[in-house]
Formats: sequence, structure tokens, C-alpha cells
Amino acid sequence: MQFFIGDRSSRSIDYYLKGLLIILISIFLINLLVSFLIVTTTRQQSINYVTDTVHLYLNEAQQKLDAIDHFMIWTVKNDPLLENIEESQGMEELPESISDFRSRVIDFQHSTGSEYQFFLALKEENFFLNTSPLRMGYSEYLEAKQFFLTEIQRSATYENLYTWQSVKLNDEFYLFHSLEYNNRTLISLVAVEDILLPLRKINLGDNGLIVMKNEEVGYLSDPGNVEMLQTQKWNRLFSSYLLFEESETSLPFSLHVSVDHFSAFKKVVFAQLALILATLLISVILFIILKYIKTNVISPVQLFSKNLSAINKNNETIDFESSSIKELEQAGIQFKVLINEIKKLKVNIYEKEFEKKQIQMDFLKLQIKPHFYLNCLTTIYSMAQMEMYKEIKEMTLATSKYFRYLFQTNQNFVMLQKELDHINDYLDIQKLLHVQAFHFKSFIETGTDKAKIPPFALQTFIENTVKHSVSLDEQIDISIRIEYSHERNEWIKIEISDSGPGFSSDVLSRLQNNVPLSNKEGNHIGINNVLQRLKLLYGEEFSIEFFNGPEGGASIVLVLPYMVYEE
Repeated sequence: MQFFIGDRSSRSIDYYLKGLLIILISIFLINLLVSFLIVTTTRQQSINYVTDTVHLYLNEAQQKLDAIDHFMIWTVKNDPLLENIEESQGMEELPESISDFRSRVIDFQHSTGSEYQFFLALKEENFFLNTSPLRMGYSEYLEAKQFFLTEIQRSATYENLYTWQSVKLNDEFYLFHSLEYNNRTLISLVAVEDILLPLRKINLGDNGLIVMKNEEVGYLSDPGNVEMLQTQKWNRLFSSYLLFEESETSLPFSLHVSVDHFSAFKKVVFAQLALILATLLISVILFIILKYIKTNVISPVQLFSKNLSAINKNNETIDFESSSIKELEQAGIQFKVLINEIKKLKVNIYEKEFEKKQIQMDFLKLQIKPHFYLNCLTTIYSMAQMEMYKEIKEMTLATSKYFRYLFQTNQNFVMLQKELDHINDYLDIQKLLHVQAFHFKSFIETGTDKAKIPPFALQTFIENTVKHSVSLDEQIDISIRIEYSHERNEWIKIEISDSGPGFSSDVLSRLQNNVPLSNKEGNHIGINNVLQRLKLLYGEEFSIEFFNGPEGGASIVLVLPYMVYEE
């Protein structure tokens, strides 16, 4: 017992080729998606790393500033060393007092860092000096001294302890905090670059920036860095912009950080780019391989299949030998031999079938020919008894022409004009028999008389009309009309009608439903023969209608392909 799972229906090679191509494209797209996710994840991890690092630093900076604030408040109010400086008499005591106070400040700097400088000013003595090692040039020191001596006039009081302000000295930005108590003013000064120095170690990329901003003054950096920051702020494709505001950090400044991801993580980017290019290269190689397979394997198989399909279409231009696959070429040679044998067999069968149909048609024509023989001979005999010599001459001439056409016609088609002449000969005979019993008229459109038509096809219908409609009691009209039935003259329409009693309901029903009229006695054999011959010669490419006219009389409409008869 066999079990089949899934759809086992057959598919074309193109179906599997397209499926493989779809899989290849899917792999490439998945690789792009994974690369995008990796880059996005790396980018987010970088942002998180920078954010966490900056927050840690800001927390540490906040602790340092709080410590400095507490140190300055206690020192400016309670430190006895400041009293010693104020009470020093002469140059002998003052240097020692200043040295003691500097040692005190330097000891405190071990907890905050030497980047935070301290200055002392005594308003009444107009005294200003540094109480910690200087981290600036002498010219900057003089500029700072002048600035702070001026600033002392509006320096911070005890009620405004935590106000840090910014100042620019000799093209460099500083933050300072000054605290005044009675005659004393203690100042802490730190360079912006010294504050940001620990953050410079963060990998922000070649174009990464950290810029400090004060709410009152603005950006504490040179205009070039500010302009670059503003440009990168809106370029989010390869960079990220982070903002740490004063209100969130409780610091006297905010930080604006720009991360250049492309250069900061260029190894990762290059690795992903190399992976994408490798995938693309592999896709191109596989596409070339698929193209080669399609050209040299699939296409020959498809051509072989197409040639096999063409066998049923009688295609004479089948080529089985020109194939790049040896096995297909050998199979093609064998098929070619087989096809030749099949063609010979088909020709033999066709010839036998044609011969069979020819015998059938000859037999049908033979059925038509004896139909009129006895009537003509009987009529001439009756005329001879009545000594109607003139009529005998006319009858004999018409009959001889009639039989000459009858016996000389051994083809499947004749020219329509000859068929019409034969009808006239037949009617001439009937006029001698029935005198004025019928009137015949015809309309033949120019050119239609050159068409080819089966012999006796129209004459049989005329003969049937005369046989069933003509009587000595009343004259009837018989007409035949032949014209083109298509704009391009591809068909001819033949209409035969009379003014007689028309078809009986039984006969008309059988004719309209393609039911044979002939019976065991052989009645109506002529019409049946004509219909069979039309089917043998035209197949489905003809139409015939039988009906009675609205005012009585039978009508027959025959539509045939228009083909010019060639002698």
C-alpha cells in the first residue's frame, strides 16, 4: 500500500525554475532584513551605551558640584585659615597663612579633581589670589582676576548658593561658582573642556560631538562645532542625536551629543556590507548557473516536448536532432523514424478513407441519375403515339442535353453556371409536359456563376418542387436567387422558393431536425442524397434551411463557401 502526502500533480520545468528563483530572491531579501536588524540593533545598543555612560558621568559630576558647594559654604563662613589670612600682619605672616589655606584646598581637590580651581578675594584689602594650582596661562589668569574683581560687586550671597555661571576667558569657556560672606569671596572655576574630558573617551565616531549648553548664555563651544551639531541633528540616517537637559540632570548645563554610527561601528557596517555583497554575488552566480541550465538543459527538453506536441498538429518542420543533450538527440532520431512511419500510416488511412468517401459519393450520384430516365422515355413515347412531332423534337433535344450533362459529370464539383443550364434543360422538358402550369424566374448576382458547386444539388430541389407543387389546376411561380452573403464575398447564398402548397408539417419537421426523409419504399431519396453529399464535401462549413413562406409555398436557403471553379 502506498501513501501520498501533498500534491503530486505534475509541473512544468519552468514552474520549478521559477520556484528556485523565488527562493533565491527570498534568501537575498531575508539576508537584507537580517542585516538591517543587526545594524539597527547595534545602533540602538550604541545609543543605550552612550546614554548610560553619560548618565553615570552626570551623576558623578552632580556629586562633585554638591561637594564643592558644601565645601565653599563651610569654608567661606567657618574656616579659621581664612581668618588667619585676614588677620595676618605684614608679609611675614601672610605667605604662611596663604600656604596653609592652599594645602587645605589641595587636600579637598583629591576628592573632586584638580580641574576644579579655587580663588580667594578679600574685598576690603582688594586682595585676589589662586588657592589651588593654576591650570591656565598667566594671561588667562589676569583676565580671570579682572573679571572676578568686577563680578564680586554682584557675587552670590548665602541665599543663592548653587548658582553656577559661565564665562569665556581668552576664547575658552569656563563654569564658575562664587560665594561671598562678609569680606570674603571664594570662587571655584572649571574649564568646560575639563568637564567634558572624561566623555571624550566614549566612541562617538569620527564626526561625533559633545557640546555643553547653558540656558542663559547658550552653547559653550566654538561656532564650528555648533554648526556641525545642528547639521547632524537633522541627519538621522547615519547619526543619532541625544539631549540631556538641565531640568532632568539638575546640573547648571545641558549636554547635546551626536553619535556618528557609521564611523563608530564601521567594522560592523563593513561586515554587513560584505555579507550583502557576498549574497548578491552568490545570487548573480546562481542566476548565471540557472541561465546556463535553462539554455542548455531546460530549453532542449522543452523543445523536445514541443516537438512531441506538434506531432498531433501535423507540423512538418519538426527538428529532433539539433539538441545539446546527447540522450535527447538519440531519442529524437528514433522519434523521427517513428514519426515517418506514423505519417506513412496516416497517409494510407487517409487515402483509404478518401477512396471510401469517393465510392459513397459515386454511389449517391448513381442514385440520382436513374431517377429521371423512365419519365423522359415514357413522355417521348406518349408524344409519338399522339404524332406530336414538333414537341418530340424539342423534347428529344432537351432530353439529350440533360443526359449529356448527366453522363459527363463525374466530378465532385462543377461550375454553378453549368448547373443552372442543366436546370433550364430540365424545366424545358417539364414545360413540354405541363405547358403553362408553372412560371420560372431567376436572379444571378454577377460573379456568383463562377462558383463551384456539387452537381445536381440545385436540380434535385427544383425537381422536388415540380414533382410536389406543379399541377394543371393552377399556375405556380418557381424562383431561384443567387447572391453573395458576405461583405468580402466569402460565401454565396442560394434561395429556391415556390408559390405552391409548401412542405407538409411532418416533412418540414423532419427536415428542420435533420431526420432522414427516405423510407423503405425509397421516397424522398433525392433530398437525402443531396444532404449527405453536402456533409461529405463541406463538413460543417455550410448551412441549409427549410421553411414555408408567410403567404404559402416552400423555401430552401442554402449557404456555401464561395470558391471559384477552375477547369
